[in-house]
Amino acid sequence: MEIYVVKEGDTIDRIAALYGVSPLYLAWANQIEAPYRLAVGQALFVPDEGRSGGCAGDGLLRRPRRGIWMGGYAYPWIDSGVLSETCEYLTSISVFSYGFTEEGELIHPQEAGERQILEEAKRRGVMAELVLTPLGADGRFNNHLVSTLLGSLEVQQRVIRAVWQEVQQKGYGSVDVDFEYVLAEDRDRYVEFVRRLRTVMHVFGIRVTVALAPKTSGEQRGLLYEGMDYRGLGEAADSVLLMTYEWGYTYEPIALW
Repeated sequence: MEIYVVKEGDTIDRIAALYGVSPLYLAWANQIEAPYRLAVGQALFVPDEGRSGGCAGDGLLRRPRRGIWMGGYAYPWIDSGVLSETCEYLTSISVFSYGFTEEGELIHPQEAGERQILEEAKRRGVMAELVLTPLGADGRFNNHLVSTLLGSLEVQQRVIRAVWQEVQQKGYGSVDVDFEYVLAEDRDRYVEFVRRLRTVMHVFGIRVTVALAPKTSGEQRGLLYEGMDYRGLGEAADSVLLMTYEWGYTYEPIALW
Protein backbone atom coordinates (compact mmCIF):
# COMPACT_ATOMS: atom_id res chain seq x y z
CA MET A 1 0.00 0.00 0.00
CA GLU A 2 1.20 3.53 -0.82
CA ILE A 3 -0.10 7.06 -0.44
CA TYR A 4 0.39 9.43 -3.36
CA VAL A 5 0.10 13.21 -2.93
CA VAL A 6 -1.35 14.95 -5.98
CA LYS A 7 0.93 17.49 -7.70
CA GLU A 8 0.27 20.23 -10.21
CA GLY A 9 -0.73 18.74 -13.59
CA ASP A 10 -1.56 15.28 -12.21
CA THR A 11 -4.51 13.31 -13.57
CA ILE A 12 -6.03 9.98 -12.58
CA ASP A 13 -4.66 8.45 -15.81
CA ARG A 14 -1.12 9.69 -15.15
CA ILE A 15 -1.04 8.50 -11.54
CA ALA A 16 -2.57 5.13 -12.46
CA ALA A 17 0.08 4.60 -15.16
CA LEU A 18 2.81 5.47 -12.64
CA TYR A 19 1.69 2.63 -10.35
CA GLY A 20 0.48 0.19 -13.00
CA VAL A 21 -3.18 0.20 -11.97
CA SER A 22 -6.43 0.75 -13.82
CA PRO A 23 -7.50 4.44 -13.73
CA LEU A 24 -11.05 3.35 -12.94
CA TYR A 25 -9.81 1.10 -10.13
CA LEU A 26 -7.76 3.93 -8.63
CA ALA A 27 -10.76 6.27 -8.81
CA TRP A 28 -13.01 3.61 -7.26
CA ALA A 29 -10.56 2.93 -4.41
CA ASN A 30 -10.59 6.63 -3.53
CA GLN A 31 -14.31 7.23 -4.10
CA ILE A 32 -13.64 9.78 -6.86
CA GLU A 33 -16.50 10.17 -9.31
CA ALA A 34 -16.44 11.29 -12.95
CA PRO A 35 -15.06 13.60 -14.27
CA TYR A 36 -12.30 12.62 -11.79
CA ARG A 37 -11.13 16.06 -10.68
CA LEU A 38 -8.11 16.17 -8.37
CA ALA A 39 -6.81 18.86 -6.02
CA VAL A 40 -3.13 19.65 -5.48
CA GLY A 41 -2.11 18.19 -2.11
CA GLN A 42 -4.87 15.55 -2.16
CA ALA A 43 -3.74 12.17 -0.78
CA LEU A 44 -4.64 9.11 -2.84
CA PHE A 45 -4.65 5.55 -1.54
CA VAL A 46 -2.91 3.11 -3.92
CA PRO A 47 -3.64 -0.43 -2.68
CA ASP A 48 -1.18 -3.22 -3.47
CA GLU A 49 -3.88 -5.50 -4.91
CA GLY A 50 -4.57 -2.95 -7.63
CA ARG A 51 -1.10 -3.37 -9.15
CA SER A 52 -0.80 -4.96 -12.57
CA GLY A 53 1.19 -7.83 -11.09
CA GLY A 54 -1.76 -9.07 -9.00
CA CYS A 55 -5.32 -9.81 -10.07
CA ALA A 56 -7.26 -9.34 -6.85
CA GLY A 57 -8.34 -5.79 -7.61
CA ASP A 58 -7.90 -4.80 -11.23
CA GLY A 59 -8.88 -8.17 -12.66
CA LEU A 60 -12.12 -8.28 -10.69
CA LEU A 61 -13.19 -4.74 -11.48
CA ARG A 62 -12.21 -4.44 -15.13
CA ARG A 63 -13.49 -7.72 -16.52
CA PRO A 64 -16.05 -10.29 -15.37
CA ARG A 65 -14.49 -13.48 -14.05
CA ARG A 66 -14.72 -16.43 -16.40
CA GLY A 67 -18.13 -18.06 -16.26
CA ILE A 68 -19.84 -15.11 -14.55
CA TRP A 69 -22.55 -13.22 -16.42
CA MET A 70 -22.58 -9.52 -15.50
CA GLY A 71 -25.78 -7.69 -16.38
CA GLY A 72 -27.50 -4.46 -15.45
CA TYR A 73 -30.62 -2.42 -16.17
CA ALA A 74 -30.41 1.00 -17.84
CA TYR A 75 -33.11 3.65 -18.19
CA PRO A 76 -33.14 5.61 -21.48
CA TRP A 77 -32.16 8.80 -19.61
CA ILE A 78 -28.96 7.27 -18.21
CA ASP A 79 -25.98 9.63 -18.06
CA SER A 80 -23.66 8.95 -21.00
CA GLY A 81 -20.56 8.89 -18.79
CA VAL A 82 -22.10 6.37 -16.38
CA LEU A 83 -23.23 4.26 -19.34
CA SER A 84 -19.76 4.21 -20.91
CA GLU A 85 -17.97 3.34 -17.66
CA THR A 86 -20.45 0.65 -16.64
CA CYS A 87 -20.46 -1.09 -20.02
CA GLU A 88 -16.78 -1.89 -19.50
CA TYR A 89 -17.76 -4.42 -16.84
CA LEU A 90 -20.94 -5.88 -18.34
CA THR A 91 -21.81 -8.96 -20.37
CA SER A 92 -25.30 -7.61 -21.09
CA ILE A 93 -27.30 -4.44 -20.57
CA SER A 94 -31.10 -4.44 -20.24
CA VAL A 95 -33.00 -1.46 -21.67
CA PHE A 96 -35.88 -0.62 -19.30
CA SER A 97 -38.38 -0.83 -20.77
CA TYR A 98 -40.87 -1.66 -23.52
CA GLY A 99 -44.54 -1.75 -22.58
CA PHE A 100 -47.68 -2.73 -24.46
CA THR A 101 -51.32 -1.72 -24.78
CA GLU A 102 -54.42 -3.86 -24.30
CA GLU A 103 -54.59 -4.17 -28.09
CA GLY A 104 -51.06 -5.58 -28.31
CA GLU A 105 -49.26 -2.46 -29.57
CA LEU A 106 -45.75 -1.97 -28.21
CA ILE A 107 -44.95 1.15 -26.19
CA HIS A 108 -41.37 2.16 -26.93
CA PRO A 109 -38.86 3.66 -24.52
CA GLN A 110 -37.45 7.11 -25.21
CA GLU A 111 -35.95 6.79 -28.69
CA ALA A 112 -32.80 8.88 -28.27
CA GLY A 113 -31.95 7.23 -24.96
CA GLU A 114 -32.52 3.72 -26.30
CA ARG A 115 -30.34 4.49 -29.30
CA GLN A 116 -27.55 5.77 -27.06
CA ILE A 117 -27.59 2.57 -24.99
CA LEU A 118 -27.64 0.32 -28.05
CA GLU A 119 -24.78 2.18 -29.74
CA GLU A 120 -22.60 2.08 -26.62
CA ALA A 121 -23.39 -1.61 -26.05
CA LYS A 122 -22.38 -2.42 -29.63
CA ARG A 123 -19.19 -0.40 -29.33
CA ARG A 124 -18.24 -2.21 -26.12
CA GLY A 125 -19.25 -5.69 -27.30
CA VAL A 126 -22.03 -5.90 -24.69
CA MET A 127 -25.23 -7.78 -25.51
CA ALA A 128 -28.35 -5.59 -25.42
CA GLU A 129 -31.50 -7.02 -23.84
CA LEU A 130 -35.04 -5.82 -24.52
CA VAL A 131 -37.10 -5.66 -21.31
CA LEU A 132 -40.85 -6.21 -21.70
CA THR A 133 -43.03 -4.91 -18.85
CA PRO A 134 -46.79 -4.40 -18.30
CA LEU A 135 -46.47 -0.82 -17.07
CA GLY A 136 -49.64 1.23 -17.05
CA ALA A 137 -50.02 4.94 -17.83
CA ASP A 138 -49.14 5.69 -14.19
CA GLY A 139 -45.78 3.93 -14.55
CA ARG A 140 -46.76 1.05 -12.27
CA PHE A 141 -47.08 -2.66 -12.97
CA ASN A 142 -50.65 -3.35 -14.12
CA ASN A 143 -52.00 -6.87 -13.56
CA HIS A 144 -55.17 -6.03 -15.52
CA LEU A 145 -52.95 -5.44 -18.54
CA VAL A 146 -51.29 -8.82 -17.91
CA SER A 147 -54.68 -10.56 -17.72
CA THR A 148 -55.78 -8.93 -20.98
CA LEU A 149 -52.63 -10.15 -22.72
CA LEU A 150 -52.73 -13.67 -21.32
CA GLY A 151 -56.46 -14.03 -22.03
CA SER A 152 -56.13 -13.40 -25.75
CA LEU A 153 -53.98 -15.44 -28.11
CA GLU A 154 -54.44 -12.74 -30.74
CA VAL A 155 -53.03 -10.03 -28.47
CA GLN A 156 -50.12 -12.29 -27.52
CA GLN A 157 -49.32 -12.87 -31.18
CA ARG A 158 -49.30 -9.12 -31.84
CA VAL A 159 -46.96 -8.47 -28.93
CA ILE A 160 -44.61 -11.32 -29.85
CA ARG A 161 -44.54 -10.22 -33.49
CA ALA A 162 -43.80 -6.62 -32.47
CA VAL A 163 -41.03 -7.73 -30.09
CA TRP A 164 -39.48 -9.85 -32.84
CA GLN A 165 -39.47 -6.85 -35.18
CA GLU A 166 -37.73 -4.66 -32.60
CA VAL A 167 -35.16 -7.35 -31.87
CA GLN A 168 -34.36 -7.81 -35.55
CA GLN A 169 -34.22 -4.12 -36.43
CA LYS A 170 -32.19 -2.96 -33.43
CA GLY A 171 -29.89 -5.91 -32.77
CA TYR A 172 -31.11 -7.06 -29.37
CA GLY A 173 -29.67 -10.42 -28.34
CA SER A 174 -32.12 -11.25 -25.56
CA VAL A 175 -35.63 -10.53 -24.26
CA ASP A 176 -36.33 -10.19 -20.53
CA VAL A 177 -39.97 -10.65 -19.48
CA ASP A 178 -40.53 -8.67 -16.28
CA PHE A 179 -44.18 -9.12 -15.28
CA GLU A 180 -44.88 -8.40 -11.61
CA TYR A 181 -48.07 -8.73 -9.54
CA VAL A 182 -49.44 -11.44 -11.85
CA LEU A 183 -52.79 -12.71 -10.55
CA ALA A 184 -53.02 -16.28 -9.26
CA GLU A 185 -55.58 -17.18 -11.93
CA ASP A 186 -53.09 -16.15 -14.65
CA ARG A 187 -50.31 -18.39 -13.31
CA ASP A 188 -50.46 -21.15 -15.96
CA ARG A 189 -51.21 -18.79 -18.83
CA TYR A 190 -48.13 -16.75 -17.96
CA VAL A 191 -45.94 -19.83 -18.30
CA GLU A 192 -47.51 -20.59 -21.68
CA PHE A 193 -46.88 -17.04 -22.89
CA VAL A 194 -43.20 -17.23 -21.95
CA ARG A 195 -42.92 -20.63 -23.64
CA ARG A 196 -44.61 -19.27 -26.77
CA LEU A 197 -42.33 -16.23 -26.84
CA ARG A 198 -39.24 -18.39 -26.41
CA THR A 199 -40.28 -20.71 -29.25
CA VAL A 200 -40.48 -17.77 -31.66
CA MET A 201 -37.31 -16.06 -30.43
CA HIS A 202 -35.27 -19.26 -30.70
CA VAL A 203 -35.96 -19.39 -34.43
CA PHE A 204 -33.79 -16.26 -34.68
CA GLY A 205 -31.24 -17.21 -32.03
CA ILE A 206 -32.61 -14.87 -29.35
CA ARG A 207 -32.62 -15.96 -25.70
CA VAL A 208 -35.51 -15.32 -23.31
CA THR A 209 -35.22 -14.70 -19.58
CA VAL A 210 -37.81 -14.06 -16.86
CA ALA A 211 -37.41 -11.71 -13.89
CA LEU A 212 -38.80 -13.10 -10.61
CA ALA A 213 -39.07 -11.71 -7.11
CA PRO A 214 -37.02 -13.69 -4.54
CA LYS A 215 -38.88 -15.75 -1.96
CA THR A 216 -38.08 -17.91 1.02
CA SER A 217 -40.63 -20.74 0.69
CA GLY A 218 -42.86 -22.48 -1.82
CA GLU A 219 -45.96 -21.45 0.12
CA GLN A 220 -45.12 -17.76 0.38
CA ARG A 221 -48.22 -15.59 0.00
CA GLY A 222 -48.49 -12.19 -1.64
CA LEU A 223 -49.16 -10.62 -5.02
CA LEU A 224 -45.52 -10.90 -6.06
CA TYR A 225 -45.57 -14.70 -5.70
CA GLU A 226 -48.98 -16.32 -6.10
CA GLY A 227 -49.17 -15.78 -9.86
CA MET A 228 -45.65 -17.12 -10.45
CA ASP A 229 -44.96 -20.77 -11.19
CA TYR A 230 -41.22 -20.63 -10.50
CA ARG A 231 -40.52 -24.11 -11.80
CA GLY A 232 -42.76 -23.70 -14.84
CA LEU A 233 -41.21 -20.36 -15.77
CA GLY A 234 -37.73 -21.77 -15.24
CA GLU A 235 -38.52 -24.52 -17.73
CA ALA A 236 -40.24 -22.18 -20.20
CA ALA A 237 -37.42 -19.59 -20.32
CA ASP A 238 -33.71 -19.90 -21.06
CA SER A 239 -32.81 -18.37 -17.72
CA VAL A 240 -34.30 -16.68 -14.67
CA LEU A 241 -33.22 -13.45 -12.99
CA LEU A 242 -33.92 -13.43 -9.25
CA MET A 243 -34.45 -9.78 -8.29
CA THR A 244 -32.73 -10.02 -4.91
CA TYR A 245 -32.43 -6.25 -4.78
CA GLU A 246 -36.03 -6.47 -3.55
CA TRP A 247 -34.49 -7.49 -0.22
CA GLY A 248 -32.56 -4.23 0.11
CA TYR A 249 -29.64 -2.28 -1.25
CA THR A 250 -26.00 -1.81 -0.30
CA TYR A 251 -24.08 1.39 -0.97
CA GLU A 252 -20.52 0.25 -0.42
CA PRO A 253 -18.28 -2.49 -1.85
CA ILE A 254 -18.80 -5.97 -0.45
CA ALA A 255 -16.56 -9.05 -0.64
CA LEU A 256 -17.86 -11.73 -2.98
CA TRP A 257 -15.04 -14.24 -2.45
